[in-house]
Amino acid sequence: MLEQNIVFSFIVPVFNTGNFIFETLDSINNQDFDLNKIEVIVVNDCSTDELTNTIINQLSEVGIYNNLKIQIIQNSTNKWLAEARNIGARKAIGKYLVCLDSDDTIESDFLKLSLLTFAAYPTASWVYPSVRKFGYKNQIDEAPFYSSKKLFLENYLVAVSPVKRALWISLNGQRTLHLANGVKLYEDWDFWQRAIGKGAYGVPIKKVLFNYRQNISSLVTRSEEEGSLSSLLAYKKNWFSLFGIKKSQRAFQHVNDMHTVNRSFINSVFKKISQLTIKRTFANTKPKDILFYLFWTSKFIEQKMNPKVKYTKAHKMAGFIEGFKLDFDKEFPVCVQPSNQVLVTHFWWHVGGAENILLSYIKTLHNQNLKVTDVVINDSNTSGVLKNEFAKYTNSQVSLENIADGPYPMLLALWEIIKNEKPGIILNMSNPLLYILSPLIKEKFPNTIIYDLLHCEDYDDNGWFEAAYQYQKYIDKRIVTSDFWKEVLVKKYKEHASKIEVIHNMIDYDRFSNTNFTRKQLLDKFGIDSSKRIIGSLGRLQWQKRPDIFVRVAELMQNNNNYHFVMAGDGDMYEELKDSINRLSNLTYVGATKNPENVYPMFDVAVFPSKYEGYPLVGIECAYVGLPIIAANIVGFREQIENGNIGLLYDIKGDEEDADSIKHILLHEYENLISLGKNGPAFVNKYHNRELIKADIQKVFGL
Repeated sequence: MLEQNIVFSFIVPVFNTGNFIFETLDSINNQDFDLNKIEVIVVNDCSTDELTNTIINQLSEVGIYNNLKIQIIQNSTNKWLAEARNIGARKAIGKYLVCLDSDDTIESDFLKLSLLTFAAYPTASWVYPSVRKFGYKNQIDEAPFYSSKKLFLENYLVAVSPVKRALWISLNGQRTLHLANGVKLYEDWDFWQRAIGKGAYGVPIKKVLFNYRQNISSLVTRSEEEGSLSSLLAYKKNWFSLFGIKKSQRAFQHVNDMHTVNRSFINSVFKKISQLTIKRTFANTKPKDILFYLFWTSKFIEQKMNPKVKYTKAHKMAGFIEGFKLDFDKEFPVCVQPSNQVLVTHFWWHVGGAENILLSYIKTLHNQNLKVTDVVINDSNTSGVLKNEFAKYTNSQVSLENIADGPYPMLLALWEIIKNEKPGIILNMSNPLLYILSPLIKEKFPNTIIYDLLHCEDYDDNGWFEAAYQYQKYIDKRIVTSDFWKEVLVKKYKEHASKIEVIHNMIDYDRFSNTNFTRKQLLDKFGIDSSKRIIGSLGRLQWQKRPDIFVRVAELMQNNNNYHFVMAGDGDMYEELKDSINRLSNLTYVGATKNPENVYPMFDVAVFPSKYEGYPLVGIECAYVGLPIIAANIVGFREQIENGNIGLLYDIKGDEEDADSIKHILLHEYENLISLGKNGPAFVNKYHNRELIKADIQKVFGL
């Protein structure tokens, strides 16, 4: 094997673990990574177990296990764990070392995500994953944010953490240090402490990638007193590392802060001056900027307007405070023949109309047997609700926040994914990092087609339309969900009409065709009188959707016994609305739902008081089941109601006025609303026909 081809070298010390070693090797063999770029070095540390020696001898004879080439080193005497690892490391030729004990396992994306993290933090010396402990105890330990101070005081890393071989060599590997009365230093921790002394640092991977087997015998070998003594002696032995703590932490923080934070003294002074004089704080000001600003105005403007470093809306949305050159991979060759893979990039796997639109595209691409890689920025908490649904139609998924803590490392990681996948198609929706990278993508992958899926402008901000505007010339195709948004792109953002495709939204029609519950059954479940007129609302309880208006309508109609209100959804406004919801006897809150097909049948009329929308899926869903709607006269709902005549609009005037408008429609236009609902199915068949939309998607993507 040529040294330049080997990226990872696995060092697997073995001592009487023959009953587990195949599990360990299988976990290496099953990596979602080119196995030609790894090597496995097994060090038998003079095992005394017959089964273990038999297995090692067999592996030594064939030199291969499944798809793995294996080197076997037989120690003539027991060297202990640290020296066994060193013996293997001295034979290694990979850029990174992975010390994997022979009774533990790694997840299939261990190497892929490790390499991405190293790409995101080029100056990092190691990366460390979150851990699943199993066996004696079962628990998950999430990899904490890097702290050199904390690492010097206590070991929160695992030995399997991939480490640059150059650092291993510079530290002469790990040490076995027996102190007195059987007390010895923790070989792993001792290594990390000495690494800190050199100013080196590591980066967490938030995803669980390592499975650590806990045996009762291994957990009780060191008493609490021995552990405390070992820690005290480690501080004494590696006291010099105290001088590297700041350097190590600064090195880590520097990469996180790239183009997002300016901690310089000059910048701090100028901030203070600007606050006192012009009452404005500048996020980032460099000394040369100040000089140009004061003495050479034309140069100052020229520098700020330079397209290579221009600060754009995408930079702001990604968390940067300045524009910057994309000069971090000058040596990467131009690729004129990309693969037939598809890279989909978006912000999160959040529950929302936009994500469901994107999912429909991915399903269509998946059904054409294309390999799809799905990349998001954020998947924590509610941001990852739809992750499993997306996973059904994608070959791999990556959350950038799992491998990087700052926007710049995330940018580097996304670029590394693009370099590895060489996608022929990139489909972006709401990922500012992709916009920022687009000039570099078109430079290095001139034949890769970049698609940009836009769904709406923000209420008081141009949002993704503005973020994309600065990069229009690098985007090959623009996809919008209605003719209105095409008009906006052409007239407001000066995009060429020939680049814009209108593909109408579609919903999961099968879900709504197979409802198993009647209106009465669903209402009985919540103790609601089915003889009343049920007015419903379904959506996120967030500022954009204005759920407070719906609650206010219920308050205004408390004395109208013919009406009952039902609210479904969840979000950050629930807490402020909770008391009002609980107080109202004519309002039932049914909570969040992933199954709207089991909510809409309860409603006689649906109400949507949103501040802004793109082209809302809820309107299509209601139309498909023949449910009339009352909606604010805004973009999205306006097109649906005007084209389909499926409900009534009211003009936004103010919170109290809007609630009064909805109340007026319910009291005086109810029968008219019910008749309008019958127009819904025909509207859906005309504008949102599933087969026609699938054909449009295939046509746009050249399938």
